[in-house]
Amino acid sequence: MSFHQLHFSKNLNGYVDVNIYLPVGTEYEDMVEPGEKFQTLWLLHGAFGNFMEWPQYSAIEKLAMLNKFAVVSVDGDNSGYNDMPNGDNYYTYIVEELPAFLRKHYPLSDKREDNFIAGLSMGGGGAAKIGFNNPDKYCAIGIFSVGPFDTIGRYEAMDEEGKRRSDTYFCKPEDNARGGRNDLWGKFLALRDSGYPMPLIYDASGEQDFAYKDIQEFMKFVKENGREDDVIFETWPGVHAWDFWDVAVHKFVDLLPLKDRGIWRKWYNERHPEAR
Repeated sequence: MSFHQLHFSKNLNGYVDVNIYLPVGTEYEDMVEPGEKFQTLWLLHGAFGNFMEWPQYSAIEKLAMLNKFAVVSVDGDNSGYNDMPNGDNYYTYIVEELPAFLRKHYPLSDKREDNFIAGLSMGGGGAAKIGFNNPDKYCAIGIFSVGPFDTIGRYEAMDEEGKRRSDTYFCKPEDNARGGRNDLWGKFLALRDSGYPMPLIYDASGEQDFAYKDIQEFMKFVKENGREDDVIFETWPGVHAWDFWDVAVHKFVDLLPLKDRGIWRKWYNERHPEAR
């Protein structure tokens, strides 16, 4: 079942859209336990996108139905998933407010091992930022068609006018400091010392994508720091488009530690043994 939820957010100072898919009302409804809390994939869209792109343009809800997990598709506007200087706190909304609200009203698990986050382009950077900064909340991170690049290095290379514009309109200055939320490379290196198991990190890019150079830079950084075992990199022919992202999310779901992988097939085979 898929729900369009409109709710008020104190962090965004207004009403916000979110789409939730729950694996209920399916053929295997009798295999859903009363009070069961579902594993959840949180999905972030790219720049100029919206909360309905993932359910509309990919097969993610089909994958969720076949494997019995929930999907939450959030709306991040063009925020970069930052807490912004104007007071629209998208990072805090997605990390804290939205999960608390949804878990109050929907059967979503709050356990680390049951929560995964992924995104494309701007949303891939958002997934890296949120996942790297919150190793207690997510056990898997999917990054599609973006580095994550050295955000702090790029900020430091800006001229004063560029920094002023960023600090005024896009991101709080403390987040663009070394050790701040946007220090994605530094936060990645710190994951091993977080006290939590290393999350699964899957990073994929199309080889004809304009962002391909970003994943190459991150690959180099990971290798130079001896962390090759901490990231699963995949590239294949593709551009910055939904044909690529649909394949990428399939591959990411294949890697997730799902508790009920293949439940629909199991249900079907029990009732149609001749089809095995």
